[in-house]
Amino acid sequence: MSEKLCPWSLKDVAKVFLLYILMIGVGCPLILSLLERISSETTTMHTSNSILILTLFMNAAVCLYIFYIVSRRCSTSGRIGFTLLGSGVLTSLGLSLKNWKRYLSEGLLLYFLALPLLLGAGWLVEYVTRALHGIPQHQEVVTRFMEEKSTGVLTFMLFFAALFGPFTEELLFRGFLQPALREIVGAWKAVLLSALLFSFVHLNIYVFLQIFLLGLILAYLFEKTGTLIAPIFVHMLHNTATLTFILSNKQFVTKIGQSADLFGGQGTLLG
Repeated sequence: MSEKLCPWSLKDVAKVFLLYILMIGVGCPLILSLLERISSETTTMHTSNSILILTLFMNAAVCLYIFYIVSRRCSTSGRIGFTLLGSGVLTSLGLSLKNWKRYLSEGLLLYFLALPLLLGAGWLVEYVTRALHGIPQHQEVVTRFMEEKSTGVLTFMLFFAALFGPFTEELLFRGFLQPALREIVGAWKAVLLSALLFSFVHLNIYVFLQIFLLGLILAYLFEKTGTLIAPIFVHMLHNTATLTFILSNKQFVTKIGQSADLFGGQGTLLG
């Protein structure tokens, strides 16, 4: 990573997370409730479409707010010529294509080396849960994905969960949060805290360990390379593999329950 100081602070990060929480916890439920009252016929497809559109809007709003904050902080730090989506702002957040082939290959190698650990963590959590007579719960995105029958909605869900969602999460947790944490607690504690927060926001205790391990991999890749190329691609690959497995084996996934989260870490529709 660059030795330059991060121009934004944890206060800036807190503002973004507050906006995110308010949109998810307050804005989205209110809008959905209003839509249900207006609509004479509330169908599952209608609800799924509404949630997807709202989630897409919320993630886009978070990305733009991050770009806005970074643009302002960079310009007030004595750097001239930054625009909202200027190259300087993008580079500050790790959105750079420099050495992308090498970083991409390193990211893929690390991910495939760690994949047995991710799978093992999933099976371990399932075994312990069932041994304690618990019932593992799917993540919301998994449940909706298994229940959805509309090809259009499934395509939209794949786009968001496999592409747009990972981009937003990597921008927020690695590109924006991690550098601010590094300034206060140092590089490796920042990697750990970034992974912890990443797993917390998915709001599912049964896949917490898997998501935490995935978060460690992504945070380490960002710390090592200084760009989001490898973390974003690995995150997209991970989610795409997970959802493809679920789509191809719906009956098997339903039967084995928590093993639907075989790969863990796929972002929930609202998280």
